Amino acid sequence: MGNGYDIAKSTPTFRKIEVSSLMFSEYRCMQEKSIFTTWNHLNYFIYVLEGKKKWRTLEHSYMVNANEVLFVKKGANIIEKYFDSDFCAMVIFIPDSYVRDFMSQKPEIGANQKSTFQSDSAIPLKMDRTLSTYFTSMLDYFFNQEMPSKYLMEIKFQELLVNILSLPYNPEIGSYFKQIAQEVKPSVKNIMESNFIYNLSLEEFARLSHRSLSTFNRDFYSVYGTSPGKWLTKKRLLHAKRLLENTNQKVYEVAFDSGFESPAHFARVFKNENGITPLKFQKAQLSV
Repeated sequence: MGNGYDIAKSTPTFRKIEVSSLMFSEYRCMQEKSIFTTWNHLNYFIYVLEGKKKWRTLEHSYMVNANEVLFVKKGANIIEKYFDSDFCAMVIFIPDSYVRDFMSQKPEIGANQKSTFQSDSAIPLKMDRTLSTYFTSMLDYFFNQEMPSKYLMEIKFQELLVNILSLPYNPEIGSYFKQIAQEVKPSVKNIMESNFIYNLSLEEFARLSHRSLSTFNRDFYSVYGTSPGKWLTKKRLLHAKRLLENTNQKVYEVAFDSGFESPAHFARVFKNENGITPLKFQKAQLSV
């Protein structure tokens, strides 16, 4: 599973501007698969220039077309690619530390945002004339032959944050930023509950939670009272069981959508836990 930030940073053909801890990057989809999983240890805005893609979270799906913007929280997503046109986008990666500094320096901007507002791990921006004009102006800076100054790009990004936090159309992002500002580190519980269905390694979960592997394991045990490996297996099996009971997905699709390494691994673990193969369990549910 690829890390989107690492891919963008290491791909020389992608146009990039790095300023402070932000990275503005061009992104063109090079995936040959129609469905794949990706993850990021940073939050990001993605503004689609051409084509379309669907982001799938634990609970919902979001189709993003040209001239639309999606904000994606740090974590993993299943993405569906469409081959009827090329896909090109501008991505702005933003770490928690930048959000935290911005919110502390400009507390009056997010004063009316509720930190308890629940939101999904992907949030479509409700576009109005202000945001539409903003992204159009960003493209002029980003794709000019002469690279704009880093100072200007940071000012432009802060303009985006001010617009989002000042206008009433996108309260989910404002609430999420306020939550980040109140945390020293991301919540292990929030990270795990939002991302257990993705086949991330423990090292990747640790990076996602901004911890070393040893600190992640210690903090995880203090929250759940068990090891990450045991918890993930149990959580994924429960999720897979619900899919087998309530959907018509094939067993290999359930394995993929529940974070198992392979259908064979899923079948073996499922049978060890339930005494029956996933396929036989699914057929038994249909006959009820």
